[in-house]
Amino acid sequence: MSKKTQNINLSLSELNSIVKKTFENNFIQTYRIIAEISEINESRGHAYLELIETDIVDNKIIAKARATIWSSIFRMLKPYFETTTGRPLQIGMKILIVVSIEFHEIFGYSLNIRDIDPTYTIGDIELRRNIIIKQLKEDGIFSMNKELNIPSVPQKIAVISSETAAGYGDFINQLNNNKFGYKFYVKLFSAVMQGEKSEISILNAFDKIFEYENLFDVVVIIRGGGSKSDLSCFDSYQTALNIAQFPLPVISGIGHDRDESVVDLVSNISLKTPTAVADFLISKLHDFESFISELENEFLNFTKDFFKEKTSEIEQLSFNLKFLVKNKLTEKESELLIIQKETESVLKQFFSLKNLKTKDIVNLLQFSILRNLDLNNNKIEKYNTFLKDKTTKYLNSKQHKLIIFEQKTELLNPENILKRGFSYSLFNGKVLKNINEINESDVVETVLFNGRFTSIILKKLK
Repeated sequence: MSKKTQNINLSLSELNSIVKKTFENNFIQTYRIIAEISEINESRGHAYLELIETDIVDNKIIAKARATIWSSIFRMLKPYFETTTGRPLQIGMKILIVVSIEFHEIFGYSLNIRDIDPTYTIGDIELRRNIIIKQLKEDGIFSMNKELNIPSVPQKIAVISSETAAGYGDFINQLNNNKFGYKFYVKLFSAVMQGEKSEISILNAFDKIFEYENLFDVVVIIRGGGSKSDLSCFDSYQTALNIAQFPLPVISGIGHDRDESVVDLVSNISLKTPTAVADFLISKLHDFESFISELENEFLNFTKDFFKEKTSEIEQLSFNLKFLVKNKLTEKESELLIIQKETESVLKQFFSLKNLKTKDIVNLLQFSILRNLDLNNNKIEKYNTFLKDKTTKYLNSKQHKLIIFEQKTELLNPENILKRGFSYSLFNGKVLKNINEINESDVVETVLFNGRFTSIILKKLK
């Protein structure tokens, strides 16, 4: 059944006035409510907020209201809240607040914040932090970056920091002035390290480093000092997700003494300050140098012992070898004497038999030599006749070609060409080939067969 409509005409201001009185009569007390900050702005000491409530299932906004903290209250609430929670009031933060309700004829319904319970926000922040850590572990990426090995000599450093930050200056100074004289190659990827834009700025810096990951050994993310409220971006899920999966080892030196941030937990190495990070990198190089020095000493000692041992073995082998050689030589000398005697006996028998046949062999050899000489002389005469004939024909052919070439050369002789009525012109001592090379009034020399003359150009015709 529809409500009864009064037959009274009201202006908008009259209606709003009725609503205001209704609010004043019915909402005279204060209320404790839980809400999320979706917008916050400070102006002239006041804080203006937009509060929302979202559905747990689909995260849709189911309620919204404007709220104000007047300067008289805000100047007390702000430092208390930030000191207790370690964070400023910011977008996305859940708060438990004490509010009074008012209705303004022009600005409508709004909430006046009288007090904020920081302990609720601390619990919510810790809850969110634990949820992020749990999610990273469930995704199986929480310790991925920790599983990467930092190179033994990490000299090529990609740094994410604000260029003007004192912590960055301390880091560079510590690296460049290390007492060992180690050389480091540092590239800064500048980023905003606090405030609302810090998260996206840090993520952009990681994206740029990823494009050149082969050029670097490690990534260092550092900032110096600052209040606890400046560090909320280091408890971001997206930042932690990016670091956990980054292909290079990430070393954090955020510069704080409070509990570790999520970024600290997922980084390969977490140190308190930028200077501590620099000291860590220097110590890595020093450890490697010490390891090499130790290896060098071990190698030298091993080499000395090895050569000492082998020298002793060689001396023993040398002594044994001399003894063996001496015995072997004596043995072989005896064998040689026996072989010598046997050989002398065999040779005597052989030569006694060969002397009988020597004359027949000599006669046969002489006959064979004379026969081969006759055959070879006939072949030489044939080759000589053949070569003479071929040489004569070749020379005659080349002589004919030379005569023809001589005739052609004579025809192309410039002197003969001039005799046939041709001439050529010179300009500035050079043969004139193109009419564009001269202009009117230029002096040109013309060469004929029996002389030359000079002309002045009066007119050019193409």
